[in-house]
Amino acid sequence: MNAQYLLLECRRIMRSGRFLIFSMVMPAVLFVLLVGMYGGNGSTYEDGSSVAAAMMVSMGAFGAMSAALSTGARVAVERGNGWQRQLRLTPMSPASYLYTKLIVAMLVAVPSIALVSVLGATVEGVSLSAGGWVMATAGLWLGAIPFAALGLLIGLSIPADSLPSVMGLSSMVLGMLGGMWIPAQIAPDWLSAIMKATPSYWFTQLGQSALYDNKNLLTAIAVLAAYTIVAGLLSARRFVTSAQRA
Repeated sequence: MNAQYLLLECRRIMRSGRFLIFSMVMPAVLFVLLVGMYGGNGSTYEDGSSVAAAMMVSMGAFGAMSAALSTGARVAVERGNGWQRQLRLTPMSPASYLYTKLIVAMLVAVPSIALVSVLGATVEGVSLSAGGWVMATAGLWLGAIPFAALGLLIGLSIPADSLPSVMGLSSMVLGMLGGMWIPAQIAPDWLSAIMKATPSYWFTQLGQSALYDNKNLLTAIAVLAAYTIVAGLLSARRFVTSAQRA
């Protein structure tokens, strides 16, 4: 993997206004609004979990997911303008290119998690042990891996001019149906069944395992790992196929 290329990719994405709005500012604003909507000031759900803490994890997950998915947009642009073909003429291997994109996706997921966590601790009074904070933030960061792979797959499959709408719609649907915007604790049974079919639901469950005794932790890890493997293999196959056609 080329460290200089990795640094260049991080700088290019961080300078994107769309990235800052959808992966950092929007989750932070939604966090404050949704805590007030679902009950702040120490309110809890029927299962005893803190509203503020649960929403902090949900919005941190939404921001990390959106950031990880957004890296696919750069892949689509590079595929459309011929940059990928130029890179194939360099010593950089196809595997190195894909790994770099995945690492970039993971790195850009960090700011949104950090920002929402700071707001949770300072504005909404979320209180966790040191271990709890580590588990919540690290869980959200690692849980973004399948969305990085999914973003890569979308970027390798969808034309660049269609990507903004596809990425935006994907984030919104996964956020709403994954229990990020509508807490799973208050969702009706029919909606809960739909939520459990999405990777974003299990992503949120992974982060919330730091808040209370979450019996779904192992299931969440297994489901997210399966999504990562499938999306990763499909991305690699798509990249090889496109290289053969070039």
